[in-house]
Amino acid sequence: MKITGAGIRRFLDKPDKDVRAVLLYGPNESFVHEAAQRLAAHALGKSDDPYAITKLGEDEIKRDGARLADALAAQSLLGGPTIVWARIAGKAADEAILDALAGIERSEASGTLIVEGGELGSTAALVKAFADAKHGAVIAFYEETEAERAQFARTLAKELGIGFDRDAEEAFLAALPADRGLARQEIDKLALYAHGLGRPINTADLDALMASEAESALDAASLAAAQGRAAQAVESLARIDALSGVSALRALLRRLHQLRDARALIDSGMSASDAVGKLRPPVFWKERDAVAAQARLWTAKKLNAAYDVLWAAELRAKTAGAPQELIAADAYRNVAKLVA
Repeated sequence: MKITGAGIRRFLDKPDKDVRAVLLYGPNESFVHEAAQRLAAHALGKSDDPYAITKLGEDEIKRDGARLADALAAQSLLGGPTIVWARIAGKAADEAILDALAGIERSEASGTLIVEGGELGSTAALVKAFADAKHGAVIAFYEETEAERAQFARTLAKELGIGFDRDAEEAFLAALPADRGLARQEIDKLALYAHGLGRPINTADLDALMASEAESALDAASLAAAQGRAAQAVESLARIDALSGVSALRALLRRLHQLRDARALIDSGMSASDAVGKLRPPVFWKERDAVAAQARLWTAKKLNAAYDVLWAAELRAKTAGAPQELIAADAYRNVAKLVA
């Protein structure tokens, strides 16, 4: 079963009881992971068995293909549900996952299988198999539009009782990270601050509360790389605990998209400052001067070269066992050299 559109929310709110194997995939990794968490919670129900969920990575499945099927067939110590949560980025675990899905179809395994599949194509073997399975489902999550991100943020802020003063809502939306999970954390933090405050949130509140995200090490790294400061970019990356190389590459890619859009406006005759002011989503006000300066440095030729660097790096980073952190750091250096 392939689930799309409004059916996605309905399924995540109340999963079909006949579905015991779900493949979640797409470029929006935050959505994929959040959906996996919700499905795991539904499958777990009221069980308090600490061993009910078995989490397996692609390398673990590749090393021992039978481990996935064994985990699905295992009985809970407390007689409750058994859930196997697999996270993959390539094709190394495909065979084991397809075998496990076949076992679920034949009712040989009683557990529930949840797979986070990364950026799969719509014609990938896993996508087709889960879509065709009687007890399977597949959901693709794509990047949000600016309007969708803003709608999510406004709705959640309203639900949490957050009110904004004058231009504060626009500043709030501009400062939020694009990642849904990180954005939710920022809004939750704001809600705690707003509780009992007795007045709407203003821009001064936002400057104090949201600066840590806007000036995060990853933001600093991508900003430094775009300015040609390779050493500072790599140093900022090194300060991030449990760095995801792919996430770091995506952060720099978003920075380049921002510069590409600004460069196009400049080439049409607009000043760098005015071009940055026209960008959507809006550039965080503390970064506007820096982004304007970067936009003057980057040409279309240099941007295309930088895209090539990042896309090649992401392909290498998604190889099973690849040293993602080192690949990301090397990519940041190479991009910085283009404008150094």
